[in-house]
Amino acid sequence: MLVVELGVWLILLTLFFVPCRRIVLLLKRLQEFHRSMTRPRRHTSADMLGRFAGLNNSMVFVL
Repeated sequence: MLVVELGVWLILLTLFFVPCRRIVLLLKRLQEFHRSMTRPRRHTSADMLGRFAGLNNSMVFVL
């Protein structure tokens, strides 16, 4: 009988803690996303600007 009662408690605790763990993981991912969106942007370098200009020129030839 003790084994059955322990099994019932184990199932109930599992049903409670698994969603809590998922909520915690979701909140962690949301915080990481928020940090990535709110941190200051790096300035674009001349090399990156040159690549964008080359990309823009090649798009004109495709059209």
